[in-house]
Amino acid sequence: MELTLLGTGCPSVDHKRFGPSNLVSTKTAKILIDCGSGITQRLNELKVSSANIDALLFTHLHSDHAVDLYQLIISSWHSYRIKPWKIYGPQGTKKFVNKIMDAWADERKLRISYEARASAKAFDIEVIEFKALGNFKIKDLQIKYFEVDHKPVKFAYGFCFIHKNKKLTISGDTRPCENLMKYAQKSDVLLHEVFIEGEIIEINKMRTQKTMHNVQSYHTTSSQVGKVAFISRAKKLVLTHFVPTKFNKKNLKKVIKKDFGKDPIIGEDLMTIKI
Repeated sequence: MELTLLGTGCPSVDHKRFGPSNLVSTKTAKILIDCGSGITQRLNELKVSSANIDALLFTHLHSDHAVDLYQLIISSWHSYRIKPWKIYGPQGTKKFVNKIMDAWADERKLRISYEARASAKAFDIEVIEFKALGNFKIKDLQIKYFEVDHKPVKFAYGFCFIHKNKKLTISGDTRPCENLMKYAQKSDVLLHEVFIEGEIIEINKMRTQKTMHNVQSYHTTSSQVGKVAFISRAKKLVLTHFVPTKFNKKNLKKVIKKDFGKDPIIGEDLMTIKI
């Protein structure tokens, strides 16, 4: 099983850290987690065709995790995808997907009619909405989903991927929560988001003290994430979804190692980790 970080950024635009998205793959399965800005470009850099993706899983429906959905769908058609899409996500995903597809319906109909490609199956989408907790299988990957705490976002999830007795846990966006630490226990790799304290400054009225407090309050901070990984007994901690995207890497490692006991891995776009 391999984890590839397609995008390690956040809503802020950064040409080195694209929007949040990941690829979990085995010899037979390819699963995307979220589809932030630039996902298709990153897949292209990896030489992974969107035509061959087995499923897309949404952790939640914040725009930075979902903004390139239509780009992913349409580019898979251009890449000769001949099978429907399977999309898993929180309550509201069906409505979200339908609205996105409806917004581009006229353009799509014209393309399908005029370009006369052999198949339009790429535009057939099956959406499966999560309950509070559940398990499912995609080819040789066992997947568990569980709720995390990203309130005021009502529905947000983390995932465990199991393959050949190896375990990968992906936090999604969350403040420290018991559910994550419960299901992440003894993970070979824990991929976790981080809000880096002391790296964002107040800017005029657009980034007030209240703004910074509120953004920080529904994420896991640099002084918390090492503790989360330690309590979870994770073998490796990989960091992603950096807020902000530019920061002092040496200092971040030092802060987290103090709690985790080991150096974390600072995620970078296109980094691949074998599990």
